[in-house]
Amino acid sequence: MSVKQDMPQISFDVLDRSPELIVVRKPAGYLSTPSRDRAETRPCLGTILQKDLGQQIYPVHRLDFEVSGPLIFALNPKAHSSANAWFEQGLIRKTYLAVAEASHAPTDELLWESLLVKGKKRSFEAPYGKPSITMARCLGDYKLPETSLWKLSPVTGRSHQLRFEMAKRIAPIWGDLLYGSKIAHEVHKMALQCVELNLIQIANKLGLSEVIQDSPRF
Repeated sequence: MSVKQDMPQISFDVLDRSPELIVVRKPAGYLSTPSRDRAETRPCLGTILQKDLGQQIYPVHRLDFEVSGPLIFALNPKAHSSANAWFEQGLIRKTYLAVAEASHAPTDELLWESLLVKGKKRSFEAPYGKPSITMARCLGDYKLPETSLWKLSPVTGRSHQLRFEMAKRIAPIWGDLLYGSKIAHEVHKMALQCVELNLIQIANKLGLSEVIQDSPRF
């Protein structure tokens, strides 16, 4: 990890840092970036982090409000442009864990493909949708009755991609009320977490660790 010793006090856990990028753990119950709605009152990680650092920052990717995990922010426009391009080219890969509200036997890796459209609140399938590709594997039953733990690796980055696919193919994610969850979870939280950013192909260009991990917090 390349965290500077003179780094200011930050309100979130810093998972890694370089001169041009910073990776922080986003808790569930925080927006990744400011909402366009001026009446929005939910806390925003990006806004708080920018204030902590005392400088402009640039989000490289996002996580849904109810989802936790590592987020990368660029510290200048050039790094932002480069990191965005690497995400678009699939050179930064993400792995998630999710708890489905249904039992399921362990599986080999599955390939899920859909054509998704971003709706006003939910994503949905349509012939004119954008290709959505997800690699999925059931790891076995979870500790709650009638639930199972899944490892999910999105190849594409469509809005609500993992939430949609789980609800469509297996069962809603625990706590995902928008997609039909029936089991109560903590307020503003669901059992979907990004647990790994794989940067092996471009870590030397980023100045970050090859793999950045976050422990499951369901």
